[in-house]
Amino acid sequence: MILKQKRLNEVRALIASADFQAWWAQLTAARTALKESEGRYEELLGQTTLTEFRAELTQKNAIDTLYRAGEHEDVAANMLFEASELENKSFKFVADFEEQRIRASDNWYRLGAAEKRLEEARDKKRTPAELATLERGVRQVADEYSSEDGRKARLWDEVERLWARCAEVSLGVAEQRALGKKVRRNAEELFGVAEERKQRTKDLKAETEAAALAVEGARARRSGLLEDAREKFGCSVGTDFLYFRHRDDPRFAWCVALLEDREGYNLEVKPLSVYQVDRTRGVAFLEPARALPLSQEEGDLRFEEYFLKGRKGEVRAQG
Repeated sequence: MILKQKRLNEVRALIASADFQAWWAQLTAARTALKESEGRYEELLGQTTLTEFRAELTQKNAIDTLYRAGEHEDVAANMLFEASELENKSFKFVADFEEQRIRASDNWYRLGAAEKRLEEARDKKRTPAELATLERGVRQVADEYSSEDGRKARLWDEVERLWARCAEVSLGVAEQRALGKKVRRNAEELFGVAEERKQRTKDLKAETEAAALAVEGARARRSGLLEDAREKFGCSVGTDFLYFRHRDDPRFAWCVALLEDREGYNLEVKPLSVYQVDRTRGVAFLEPARALPLSQEEGDLRFEEYFLKGRKGEVRAQG
């Protein structure tokens, strides 16, 4: 399509025409649809990324929790083994205690008999030598009894210590087993949550892919409408402007804004407003449309003043 030459009044008449206004309404609707579809796509993409991350994190947490359950079960097994060893050891000490109790009892009976013989000898007024011999025998048996009785007491203390430790360990076994079951249930729940989040991620990915297709369709719709403008109105098409050749001065072109932008250009751009641009500088320097073109010197001067002064007339810093 050849780019048509137009005067300013022709461009404005074209913009006011029913065909152009219908096209503009369609383009506005297409742009709105594209913006909404892009927003929907970005929202779904964010949800997908977050849900996928949470699913992976929950899966890892479930695995770590399952390991902890195994640790509790291992501790319970080790404690059960220790309890069994303590119980077996206590049986041996009980047997040793019974043997020692018998030996201590024998010495107790011997001590009683020796003390009785000494008492009878004293009653019969035996010689000092005989009494001294009997007294030495009593002291000897008493020492032996004291030694055997002390060993018996130590054996019993050890038996009680083993029984106490065995009871403590057995209670610990029960607690560790209960903890293992509790933590394992927690791990199973976490695995369930991870699976739910994986399924949700899968669903979101499908929705995101559909949203991406919707964005592509909306972009294609917008691009098709811009191409329609090229064919219908004989203009060059950009993303945000339509361009028409200047009938009276080939150095310039008319551009019709397709957006509103208060900051991006040297002028505040409004939709469907017509601006004049130098064919070399393009929209880098917009000027209000005027029927009579500026001379080359006037155009260069206005361009230089733009870079020396702000949009409100403030002089820009140089150097």
